[in-house]
Amino acid sequence: MSDKLVKHIMHNGVISCKSDTPVADVVRILSDTDIHALVVTGEHGEVAGIISHMDIITHHQEDLTKLNADQIMTAGVISVAPDSPVRDAIDVMVKKRIHRLVVTQAEGDKLMPVGVLSTTDIVREMRGSKWTWYV
Repeated sequence: MSDKLVKHIMHNGVISCKSDTPVADVVRILSDTDIHALVVTGEHGEVAGIISHMDIITHHQEDLTKLNADQIMTAGVISVAPDSPVRDAIDVMVKKRIHRLVVTQAEGDKLMPVGVLSTTDIVREMRGSKWTWYV
């Protein structure tokens, strides 16, 4: 894996929401797509934050229609470029104790999301090819 780049194993594309998306809708998106985090984008599609299951469950007893994504998101998202070595991404994830990195590319002065690299992606890559059963 030492020569693998993030773009080789990341999830291409990003499921996202806008900053003003009601948290009730965020919950539906996370649940219906079976993902664990949602990228929050700003006015021009740039990365503004991320909302994970942990961000949401702290609001379990609240009226989620009265909260917007930007009120509960984690701002200051740690991102990685697609051409970064996977080893470097792993080092960041371990050091920061996080489960995913938003993969971004610069467009002008904005970081635009192009994918997500999760711990699941890395473990899957470590596993290698799926087993083949012969009968």
